[in-house]
Amino acid sequence: MDIVQDVGGTFLISLFIAAILYGVSILQTFIYYQNYPSDRRTLKMLSSVNRKVAVICFIETAHTAFCVDFIYNYLITNFGNESHLGEIYWSVGVTVILGILMSGVAHSFYIRRVWIMSKHNIPLTLLLVTLALGRFVFGIIAASLLYISPNWTELHSQRLNLSTLAVGLSSGAATDIVVATSLIVSLNRQRTGFESTNSSIKRLMVYVIHTGLITSVIGVLILITYASVHRRPLFMGLVEIQSKLYANTLLASLNARAYVWNHGRATVEFSSAPSAPVVHGWRNPVTNQITVLQETVEIVDGMPLESFGKVKDDLSSS
Repeated sequence: MDIVQDVGGTFLISLFIAAILYGVSILQTFIYYQNYPSDRRTLKMLSSVNRKVAVICFIETAHTAFCVDFIYNYLITNFGNESHLGEIYWSVGVTVILGILMSGVAHSFYIRRVWIMSKHNIPLTLLLVTLALGRFVFGIIAASLLYISPNWTELHSQRLNLSTLAVGLSSGAATDIVVATSLIVSLNRQRTGFESTNSSIKRLMVYVIHTGLITSVIGVLILITYASVHRRPLFMGLVEIQSKLYANTLLASLNARAYVWNHGRATVEFSSAPSAPVVHGWRNPVTNQITVLQETVEIVDGMPLESFGKVKDDLSSS
């Protein structure tokens, strides 16, 4: 009975949380296509054929379907067969692979954003590409170990599995942290004398910190639970949730662009007295001056790429 609670209960609760996050990602996909029907192809396209948002939706739908498949197999098809709960069902590995693909899509988007925001910083971009590739390659290796190990006990007993998982998760967490740090530094350089842009940049900084922090913390928790909790596959539940978090943070980043754009521009006008004073029946030749302060902010994928202030003086005589 303990194994039912340790394995079945852990997977069931994790699936509930993952299903809620899946619903949120579907809602965000709907909002995206409603708000950006004519979005440029370079942002929507993951390749020449597939659209990035559609790919995210497809991966997460397939991921959820395979999650339902393995929990149905454990709790319904093999109901009462407690020994089967200790075995690793084949669709568990499929969900891990789909989660790795999802993190790869998210990392490719964020690396592109860093490339633009950092003004094409090659060493930084190469570092991020290397870390992202490490996350992908070692993640696929870790997923393949699920098919080599027949049960959860043997999976935990092998030191190679821990090392592989540690390298993959560490690379992923490092990618998230470096991306967040790079974007914060780039955003901080975009500060101007305009309060509207500065406040928008501050909001973006907070958002970037939260985005990178959530996924990296989950990665660390996966590693800790794998190494310390052997009775129940708690780490696998967190793996399923992490995939949903990558999808939701990426979609939220895309949907936030309209808000940032609306708050990223400001035009302030100041003018002198509208008319000159009249003395003894004749009008003084007092010059009226209108000063227009205009701020222009270019937005790239929701981030202000470049901002500058422009001051224009228009002198006219009444």
